[in-house]
Amino acid sequence: MAAFAGLFALSLAGCAEPTGQAAPAGSERAVEQVQDEGPAAEQAAVDEQADKATAEQEAANPAALQIVDSGWFAADNGMVDFAVKVQNPNKTVEAVDPVIEVVGKDDAGNVIFDETIETPGVLPDSTYYYSYVAGSTASKGADSTTSAKPATVDFAITTPEGSWQATEQKLADVYAVADGGAADTQFGAKEFTGTVTASEQLDGATQSRVDVILLDKDGKIEGGFFKIVDTEPGQAAGYDIYAVGAPEFASYAVYASPWAEEAAE
Repeated sequence: MAAFAGLFALSLAGCAEPTGQAAPAGSERAVEQVQDEGPAAEQAAVDEQADKATAEQEAANPAALQIVDSGWFAADNGMVDFAVKVQNPNKTVEAVDPVIEVVGKDDAGNVIFDETIETPGVLPDSTYYYSYVAGSTASKGADSTTSAKPATVDFAITTPEGSWQATEQKLADVYAVADGGAADTQFGAKEFTGTVTASEQLDGATQSRVDVILLDKDGKIEGGFFKIVDTEPGQAAGYDIYAVGAPEFASYAVYASPWAEEAAE
């Protein structure tokens, strides 16, 4: 009987699960995944709250647009061709209908002209290049027929109060420009050609502006020229831009941005 009892106890011991037995295959991976998702989920929640706080702050008090580079040159008639590089430092709000003020002065610091130019909206966290012409209101020169050429030209950009709106759209990576090069024309102007393709429609615009920005040897803006072209997402649109009276330049770059129909009118 004692031998039988010992044999029975031994068989029961063999059926018991060892305390150090490995967990079923895959269970460790599941535990690790839960542990990994914990901090990730917490960080995502923190980021969401931070984004919400940023959006609320920018909606209440958006940072001003910045002109980070500019350049110009005067034609023989006193008109000024210029280009500016504009940045919107906000991450959630678009500047709607900002205005560029262009002030030309003579050698003595007297104002020759002071003009404001309405500009299309600037999407958040985006950089735009705009080229325009100013000086149509310049005072006349000594012969009373030509406009006086300015010695200095200053630029400033402002956004009217209440002209900011929240948006998730950004300019980056939307436009692809295929530069076709620059050639001399029979009448002395430079002709810049190429194509521009928009991957999506921004600001509801069915048109885009293409800006050729002239640069000096240091990469600083000397001036620019632009043209409005019809664009549809995914389809390349050709452009040809004539630069009349362009100064000598070391290089150039071509940029594109949305142009709403109402802005073109």
